[in-house]
Amino acid sequence: MKNYFSTEKGLTLIEILASIVILSLIVVSFLSMFVQSSRTNNFSKRIVDATYVAETQMEEINNLNKSLSSPSLANLADEIKNKNGYTANSSCSNCYGKPISGHYVLVQFKNVSTVSTDLGKVLIKVYKDNSKTSQEAQMEMIVTWKK
Repeated sequence: MKNYFSTEKGLTLIEILASIVILSLIVVSFLSMFVQSSRTNNFSKRIVDATYVAETQMEEINNLNKSLSSPSLANLADEIKNKNGYTANSSCSNCYGKPISGHYVLVQFKNVSTVSTDLGKVLIKVYKDNSKTSQEAQMEMIVTWKK
């Protein structure tokens, strides 16, 4: 007579433990990938936001430059202080800064040439905060004035 109860076809405890270990290793490797992906997305978002702030300020300065009655680098710097609320910054010459949208924007005006006064450079740096330890974006533009 055949015993039907002696041939068990189930999983042993060792097989179950081995599958749990393998599954855990796979899940842990995916979790670290998700964490790194989240960090990268946050970093990219900060950079894009800072670049947008720099671009917006550059467009405002460009429009302000076009609306000046007597365009020059000094007049543009004065208009930035008077109309846009920038304050003089002691970190460099001809630098003006202000906080915008959770960032600190620093605008610097430079003469491009000592011979010609009809060219100037506007440099915008966007920092994470007003401590200026972490720069997140930078843009520059050459402005001209025809005589």
